[in-house]
Amino acid sequence: MPISSPFKRLEAEGVQFRRGQLALVAAGPGVGKSVFALTLAAASRVPTLYLSADSDAAIQYERAAAMLTGSTRDEIAELVESGDTRYLDSKLSALRKLRWCFESSPTLDDIENHVKCWAAVYGAYPELVVVDNVSDVTPDSEEGGTLALESIMAYLADLARATGAAVIALHHLTADYDDGTEPPPLSALKGKISKKPSLVLNLFRPADGKLGVVIAKNRTGRPDVGQQYRVILNADLSRMSITD
Repeated sequence: MPISSPFKRLEAEGVQFRRGQLALVAAGPGVGKSVFALTLAAASRVPTLYLSADSDAAIQYERAAAMLTGSTRDEIAELVESGDTRYLDSKLSALRKLRWCFESSPTLDDIENHVKCWAAVYGAYPELVVVDNVSDVTPDSEEGGTLALESIMAYLADLARATGAAVIALHHLTADYDDGTEPPPLSALKGKISKKPSLVLNLFRPADGKLGVVIAKNRTGRPDVGQQYRVILNADLSRMSITD
C-alpha cells in the first residue's frame, strides 16, 4: 500500500512510494533530493523517522520552516537570528509525526536501534523511513566502495520488508552528472546500486524553477522506464517548494 504523495504527476506515471519497499532518490549536490524527501514526508502525514546524516538540525529547521511558511530560507535565518521563533515553531507543529536523527555517520545497528526504539515507544514501526544519505551510513563490514554501498542497500531493503515501512534512501550520482543539468540514466548512480530498490528516481534541473525526475526504475509501474521517461515539477528551492 503506498503512502500519500503530493506529486500527482508522478503518481499518474505509476510512481508510488510503497510500504514494505525500498526507493532510491539520487541527484547531484544542491539539485533538491533532500527537499524532495522532506516534501514527501511532510505531505504524507504518516509517522516518519528521518535520518539526516547529511544535514544538521539547524539546516533542517530552516528547510522545514521555509517549506511550511512560504518564506525564503534567508528570511527564516533572519527570524532565527532575532531569537523569536514562536511563529516558526507553531508552523512546525504540523510535522509532529516526524522525528529526526542527526547522527552524522550512523551504522546499520544505529538505524535498527532507532527503528526498534520507535516501535517500543509508539507500539508500531514508523510508516516512512528516510535515509539522507546512503554515503554517510557506516557499513557493518570493512569493505569499501560499491560492496559497502550494496550491503547498505540490502539492509535497507530488508528493513522495509521486515517493518512494513516505506524506506526512501537518498544518494549521489557519478561526477558526470554533478552539475544537475542533464537527465541522469540508471547507470549514473554512484556505485551502480540499482538492484535492491523497487523504485529509482534520478533528479536534475532542466531550467530555473523546474525539477526534472527521471523514472529510472519502477518495478511496480511501467516497464518502459529509462532516461527518456521523465516528469517535470515546479521547484523554488529558496522557499523549499516542489509542486506539480
